[in-house]
Amino acid sequence: MGATARMCARCATITERLVLVAAVHQGNGPGFDVHACADCAPAFPPAPDVLDLFSGRRGEGEAR
Repeated sequence: MGATARMCARCATITERLVLVAAVHQGNGPGFDVHACADCAPAFPPAPDVLDLFSGRRGEGEAR
């Protein structure tokens, strides 16, 4: 396995076919990326738009 091999966050398989499914941001220190294999990636929900979280805007279909 090469330097880009990572473990899938869902099935724990080590793979080089990585799909970024989330970026975790932290207030103190570095954040981290969450990867999945190509087979498991569709099972992860889409990440929210970070700008929506900070601006107070609500996503489509959410109550105000």
